[in-house]
Amino acid sequence: MAYMTKMTRKKRELMAEIERSESLSIYQLAKRTGRNYRRVYDHVQEFAAAGLVQTHEEIHNGRRSSMVESEYHQRLNRLNDMYAFRAGIHAA
Repeated sequence: MAYMTKMTRKKRELMAEIERSESLSIYQLAKRTGRNYRRVYDHVQEFAAAGLVQTHEEIHNGRRSSMVESEYHQRLNRLNDMYAFRAGIHAA
């Protein structure tokens, strides 16, 4: 069972920034919110454990980045993929 401490104002602001953007690195989130990288990382891990966001690793210019995406954006992307696939079948 996922456990998250109370949703503070800073966590709500961070979650709002995640939901406004399609996919951001933890570093980008820290820069946009003006917060400490480690604090943002810890909060993202709490969000992930609670099922609010998904994280994955990407490599850009030889550097590894932890990317964060809200569940909402992931669902939208899956729906877009599904409709694009169906449209491709009907067009053929």
